[in-house]
Order: sequence, then C-alpha cells, then structure tokens
Amino acid sequence: MQHLPTFARLLAVAAMLAIATDAAAQNSLDRIQRRNSTESGEITKVTSLAVTISKRGVASTVPSEEIRNIRFAGEPKKLNSVRVAVQKGQYQQALETLDKIATEKIERSAIAQEIAFLKTFGTAKLAIGGTGSLEQADALVTDFLSKNRSSFHLPEIIELSGDLAQAAGDPEKARKVYAKLARAPSPYYKARSAVLVGSTFQAEGKHSEAIAEFDKGLQATGKHAVASPQRAEATLLRAISQAAGGQVQQSTADINSIIASAAAEDEVLLAQAYNALGQCYLQSENRKSARDAYLHVDILFESAHEQRAKALYQLSQLWPTLGHPQRAADAQQRLKEDYPSSPWANR
Repeated sequence: MQHLPTFARLLAVAAMLAIATDAAAQNSLDRIQRRNSTESGEITKVTSLAVTISKRGVASTVPSEEIRNIRFAGEPKKLNSVRVAVQKGQYQQALETLDKIATEKIERSAIAQEIAFLKTFGTAKLAIGGTGSLEQADALVTDFLSKNRSSFHLPEIIELSGDLAQAAGDPEKARKVYAKLARAPSPYYKARSAVLVGSTFQAEGKHSEAIAEFDKGLQATGKHAVASPQRAEATLLRAISQAAGGQVQQSTADINSIIASAAAEDEVLLAQAYNALGQCYLQSENRKSARDAYLHVDILFESAHEQRAKALYQLSQLWPTLGHPQRAADAQQRLKEDYPSSPWANR
C-alpha cells in the first residue's frame, strides 16, 4: 500500500476499517440459523421449545425445531468449528477442539451451556458408534438434562437419550424416552416421537407395530410445513415395513414419488429415499436394484454423511453376493476412513 497515492491509501484504510467494524458488529450479535434463513440480534429468552431474539426493539420467537444452530455473541472463535465438525460426524475432532477452549474464561451461561451440549452430543455419538462407554455417555446426558431444562437443545438430548438406550439393546426403554417428545405442543415433535418409536419396532422386525407408529406420525404432521421432514421420513420408513410385509411394488412407488418431488439440493432427503429404496429391494432379494439405489447415495450425496455411511455399509454387504469381493473391501475401507465414528463402520 506504500506505493499508492495518499488519497488512495486513505480509501484503502477506510475500507479495511469498515470491514473490521462490520466483523466486530457481527461478533457482537447473536445469530440464529433457521432452516431457510438467519436472524441476528440479541437473544432475550430461551426455553426448551423456542428462542426469542430482539432486533432494534422488535422481538421474534423461533421454535426449537426450526433452529439449525445458534452462534452467540462473544463466543470463542473455535466453537463454530466444533459445530461444523459435529455436523459432519467428526465427533472425535470436535471433542479435541473443545478441550482447547478455555472454559474458565466464559462468563455467559448460554455459551457454557452450548459447550456442555456439544461435549455431551459428541461423546454420546461416539459411544453409539462403538467408541467409548455407553454408560458414561448416558451419565453425561442425564447430567445435561438435570441442569439445562430450559435449553433449546433439550429435545435433541431427549432423542439422544433414547438412542443410547437403543444402542444398549433396550428398545423398550428407548420407546419410553422417545415418547416424551410427544408431550410438546408441536406437530414436529409429536411426529418425531412417532417416527422414532416406530423405528425401534422396525429394528425388531415388528412391522405392524412400526406401521401404526408411522401412521401416527403422518397424522401428526398434518399440513404443517415445518413438520415436512418428519412426514417424509415417516413415509420412507413406512414403505420399508410395508415391503417387509410383501408390498414391495407399492413401497417402491411411494418412495419414487418422494424422490420425484424432492428438491435437487435436498441431499439428505434424497439420500434417505434411495437408502429406503435399497432396503425395499433387499426385502424382495432384488440385489442389483438395491445395489443401484445404494450407489446413488455413495456417488451423488456425499454431504449426507449419516446416510452415505449407511449406503457404504450396505454395499460392503451386497458386493460379495454379486461376485465383487474387491468392491466390498473398497466400500468397507471408505466407510472406515470417511466415517470412523459411525455405527455403520463398527458393525
């Protein structure tokens, strides 16, 4: 900048100061990332079901089910990298980064609560994936539930508690925990509860009971837009149980209808749909069609981490039956390398 004319240098300095000022202003605001937008301001109230944020004196309330994440004003710079790692399923990396944050310097309770949540969530996910103790993870979850009843993360932690019970081989306990979500006066959580309870029955091969729960979930969603992800998941899981009862043609038609109507950018939904399609084809021992469905997920939907891990596992099981043991080994290797913390990598 030393070779620029004086006026030009002043303009450059002003521009840099403006950028720095803007960054500082952003860091002084709370930011709620919703499903389709972002709101900035000052968070004035938090409950287990909603967060209130005020901007220039105008307050708005965001339901918990619409919140993807919250970045708090004044939070440690490394905290968002922890969130990103968790989102990608990189739980060990997330916990290692958390350990580097000087928590004793944190004064804002909301930030301390966020750190506790991320530590609890990461630890539990690792345990479910086969790394660490389920009992210790459950103790962390119980501790978070007892100390943070007003956290907007509470529904996630309740679901996580049920996941731990399911991983420990206690589906009855898992169902009791998942049922707690239905107490919330929200179509989203009532549907989520039914979907989760239904999935435990499906895992046990109790498909009639599973279908009844998925139907309950579909009824709960109604026409509520925010509950549409649960409506889609209930439909997909219902199709799998329906296929188990011999109705493969109807099941694949229902799934293909979701695929046809899904937005191209909704990779998680599309990955869920193709995985469900693969499961339906497996029910009728149509291995080649199942392979093609799982390959869709592997090749096209890399950002859908959990679903891609599932697809790679299924491919590792399918390829030998189709005469390609080397491809099975490749799928297994990529599964362990890309998703070492996934339950699918530790089966």
